[in-house]
Amino acid sequence: MACFSNNTTTTTTNVTNNGTIAQLLKRIDQMQKEAVIANATNQCDNCMMSAMYNTKPIAIYICCNGQRFTAPAGITGTESNLFRVEEVRNDETVVLRLLVADETTGEITCTTYTIVVRISCIGSVQCFEPINCETLCSQII
Repeated sequence: MACFSNNTTTTTTNVTNNGTIAQLLKRIDQMQKEAVIANATNQCDNCMMSAMYNTKPIAIYICCNGQRFTAPAGITGTESNLFRVEEVRNDETVVLRLLVADETTGEITCTTYTIVVRISCIGSVQCFEPINCETLCSQII
């Protein structure tokens, strides 16, 4: 699970069926929830993610062909290939919030769109530096 290093980007490969990828996605989800809780209660930053950064953007690569996964972000035809983990369901599926990057500034923002992906279809996950999604109505579960 090299995703948790301080490098700008790293990749983790699905070696043992859904287990490794599901564990990684759960850990990212947990870190994001801890950041939201810490921010809401005015606690100190945790070691993994600053409270002001509540989102760890990820890219997903498909098992069978290794291509980067994209999804339509709304009806405008904009494609998204960056995501925020919202929920991991029984090590089988993951709910992802679509993120979009501004082509001129590179700034990543959250959308209100989500997608459900079967974890067994994910071959690898690439993680990026944390960001803050101010448009989210974060739920503490």
